[in-house]
Amino acid sequence: MTEDEVFEEAVEVALEAPPGGSEAMRAVLRDAKPWIVAAARAQQDRYVKLAVVSSGFVTRHPFLWRCLLLFVIPVTEWVLAVLLFKYGVNGNPAIPVVRHTAPAVAVAAVALGISYTNALGRTAAWFWGVLGLGFLTLAVVSAIFGALITVSWLTLFATVPLGIGIVWGVSRLTTALTALLSPPMVSARFAAARQALEEWRSAMLHEGVLPALRAASGGDRIVPGTALVFGDAKSLHRGGSLISHQPVPAGRELAELVDTLDGGSFALAGPRGSGKTNLLRAFCRGAYRGQDQVADLSVLVAAPVDYVPREFVLHLYAQACHAVLAHLRENGDKGVWRRWRVRRGERDRLARSAQRGLRDIAYVQTLTGETSGKFGFRGAELAHKRATSLTGRPRTYPEVVDDFRGFVGAVARALDPVRVVIAIDEIDRIGAGEPARRFLNEIKAVFDVPGCYYLMSVSTEAQHDFELTGMGLRSVFDSSFDEVVRVDYLDFQLARGLISRSVDGLPEVFVALAYAFSGGLARQLTRSARAIVRQPRGTSLGAVTARLVADELDRVCKTTSDALTALDDRDGVTKLLRVLVDPDPDLHTLRDRVQASYAKEHSAIGDLADRAAARIAFLAVVRDHFTDDLAEVVPAQVDALARARRYAGSNPATGLALLEEFSSASRASPAPARSPR
Repeated sequence: MTEDEVFEEAVEVALEAPPGGSEAMRAVLRDAKPWIVAAARAQQDRYVKLAVVSSGFVTRHPFLWRCLLLFVIPVTEWVLAVLLFKYGVNGNPAIPVVRHTAPAVAVAAVALGISYTNALGRTAAWFWGVLGLGFLTLAVVSAIFGALITVSWLTLFATVPLGIGIVWGVSRLTTALTALLSPPMVSARFAAARQALEEWRSAMLHEGVLPALRAASGGDRIVPGTALVFGDAKSLHRGGSLISHQPVPAGRELAELVDTLDGGSFALAGPRGSGKTNLLRAFCRGAYRGQDQVADLSVLVAAPVDYVPREFVLHLYAQACHAVLAHLRENGDKGVWRRWRVRRGERDRLARSAQRGLRDIAYVQTLTGETSGKFGFRGAELAHKRATSLTGRPRTYPEVVDDFRGFVGAVARALDPVRVVIAIDEIDRIGAGEPARRFLNEIKAVFDVPGCYYLMSVSTEAQHDFELTGMGLRSVFDSSFDEVVRVDYLDFQLARGLISRSVDGLPEVFVALAYAFSGGLARQLTRSARAIVRQPRGTSLGAVTARLVADELDRVCKTTSDALTALDDRDGVTKLLRVLVDPDPDLHTLRDRVQASYAKEHSAIGDLADRAAARIAFLAVVRDHFTDDLAEVVPAQVDALARARRYAGSNPATGLALLEEFSSASRASPAPARSPR
């Protein structure tokens, strides 16, 4: 099946249920097609890799095709053979033909019957069908060669296209026969291909169409009430899917840059958990490309924590070779090469170049040459033999870089307008400061290839250094990237859209609760939503809030206690541990006790105490705000609470100040009593 067929099938299935069927919804889904198709890209790639032949036209009506291939064609051939060879064209074969074709009918019936048995029966039936198709091909070829003698050249040229069409039809019938009755050597592959097709259909429906439909119908719909009710929430638990990625302005900005520039290197900067990985994955799968744009040739790799530049570039080279071979295999039989003006020879050269690159990466070549001489003199014989062995040395890093640049440049030129996109994720995992700078200095030699786009996720420090260029301070980030795109925290509107893609009909107050706990981080928003939907349906808002607050308080006390065990100040550690081991049920009192447990200034213990106190103060404000009496969600208030959550763990003084402002504005909880050190 093609991509369009799977998409249309998923749309029809999704619109069967209310409020399906409306042309408006159908138009919305077609506008969101790039995003929907991208959500099922991994399953599509697996199906394309396994589906060697297209057998969808056979599997729709398997019984009719079995009758045609195992009964009708062989019996018809036998009847024609009896008519032509035994009785001639002018004979009277009526009764004798029935007698002579009875064995063929019996064998064909047996073959049809055993085709529904075990593997041995299917194999025997497959050989019977191949025999029948072979005789059909032989008859067609014999007729064409016989026409060379008996008919004129004009008639021959008129019938040759018909013969070629028949031979093509026989090849399609052979494909159908193999799809229906594949022998054991290929039956497992066809079974895997059918399974991959079903997974592709399911992913297109459940990870693409249905989330888009929920987002379109419920993204701006506010569900009232303070009791926990929701519909399908299975999408929250689908790991690795694009459901957990909300289309964000950073993605659209990146798409505009890639559309307008002829190659370049771009960085996605943002805090950890803001969704940089999902954005890269969505971009590589085609979620941000236009409706009429051809699919990119994309490579997505993760930066190693402990890296060796040469080994990493070799890994990148190998992944690019695999991507090119997969791209050629996927598009080889669709006629797109004519549309892209790629000659068959150039396509073959690309494939050979990719295979040669993989071979050079995997092996060190050894060449051995030998020469020998032999002559005699008066009965004496002297022989000379010399052998030369040439062992290829591993290529140096500059040679690897040159080979890689040449390869991706050739691919970009040959596949134009297909873009070559290479995404390197988690550079911020290497570490801030010097490690990341050293990594970029080593690998930026592969950048700046026309038609090739490098996308990298980096820390917020990279954006700070990049923006210092305007002040005359240059850094490696400025020399490595053409543009830096910031992936910011989600606001409440974007968070509502993300949750609506994953959960159907969740009340607005619970969406706000999940967003407040997340602090605007996409990853944490999904975790908070999972924690909410794990509660029993019908639970009140106050009870759900109390459960989430209790779980978060337990984490705060345990993580702070674990961090204290590595510190030296015995008296200070002991006092703070006593407070954390037996926390006071009143969060405001607990916050005051944590702050009062250590009086010394500017120490590691004081810093831990301040962070714990700020997080406890946040939990107190959340518990007092999200009660059963909450009648309306004010987006500005929830945004302010999420902002305070972000600062509570990193800058306690700022976090407590924001909580004080929130408390004063909402009048839902008392302000923090004292400021931290």
